[in-house]
Amino acid sequence: MTLLDIRGVSMAHGRHQVLRDVDLRVETGRVYGLLGPNGSGKTTLLKSVLGANDHTGAVEHARGLRIGRLIEYPAFYGSLSLRENLELHARYLGTPLGEVPGLLEEVGLGGRADLRFSRTSLGMRQRLGIARALLGEPGLVLLDEPTNGLDPLGIRDIRELIRAVQSERGTSMIVSSHNLTEIASLADHLLFMREGRIVRRMDASEVRGDLEELYAAILGEGA
Repeated sequence: MTLLDIRGVSMAHGRHQVLRDVDLRVETGRVYGLLGPNGSGKTTLLKSVLGANDHTGAVEHARGLRIGRLIEYPAFYGSLSLRENLELHARYLGTPLGEVPGLLEEVGLGGRADLRFSRTSLGMRQRLGIARALLGEPGLVLLDEPTNGLDPLGIRDIRELIRAVQSERGTSMIVSSHNLTEIASLADHLLFMREGRIVRRMDASEVRGDLEELYAAILGEGA
């Protein structure tokens, strides 16, 4: 089943073309890795899916599709606890507050539910952002650089969390990154972006050899 159909999406900031005729079809239960250097258009494409910018072209969602998202920095209230922050977002979305304890457990924060957000680490904030993205049992989740700024152990932990969530829920995901090693272990399909275009598509099963060399060969040494 097709959840999302993107056709000919383009966007410009003044004379700068940020997206150029992007086509993408997202199917149920699949994970799509969106790869490319900073400025390649990854975040802009995800925002286009959400209708958060003024693009041209078509973005069609399956009827009733709920989309969860972690785009850029996960913003929460520092004076509230993790539980209170998540409950606040649940109220905003109109989803049951009863989901909150289970989500906190699922992302490994069950024992820290009463900790103030201002006292959390970056990794904990990313986990809470993922929990927020899962509110309401979305059919599609967009994760924009979910391991950005984390140390190697934090990257591993978030990668394993995303893999576990997708395996248990079967949720379709688009995960953006500039790290092929990270994405190749998560995604079914890899989409390489450069200068606002998807320049190469491949199944993750096709990835062979040195991943850094593959990334450079597709996106250029400057990537």
